Amino acid sequence: MGLYDEIRWDAALPKGHPPDSRLFQTKSLDDPCLDHYVVTPEGRLLLVGNGFEDGADLADTEISQGIDVEFHGDMRLLSAEGQREYLARFTHGALEWIRPLAGGEPWTTVAAAHVKFARARSNAKIRQGAEQLERGEGIPEEKLDDDMPKLEAE
Repeated sequence: MGLYDEIRWDAALPKGHPPDSRLFQTKSLDDPCLDHYVVTPEGRLLLVGNGFEDGADLADTEISQGIDVEFHGDMRLLSAEGQREYLARFTHGALEWIRPLAGGEPWTTVAAAHVKFARARSNAKIRQGAEQLERGEGIPEEKLDDDMPKLEAE
């Protein structure tokens, strides 16, 4: 499981999100260690404390002493109840958007690239096989599995 950071989301959330559910967990920030963050109504991510050291309740934390971390990147969020998952994008410290994360959807650009690469490779192999069949080429004898029965010409 590992450690995570906690975030209170004071900015707008997607339609349908319960208004009283504003606490999230994330592992998207560097070295998660139960730090407390607040996303302001203006969409800035502020470091406001550490739950382990401070023992403060994030829901009641004052943000006037918060430090803007100028986060740049994508952040995966899981509601404190564990029922809702979101992807938020920050650009040069400003929240650009937040949206629900679909089940099984890759959330990092690297993971998305791996999915696209695997699909492209699979599609290329399918096209190559179809082209071989169109040319009347079968599977080369040496690629046949030894356990597969070989058809004999009549």
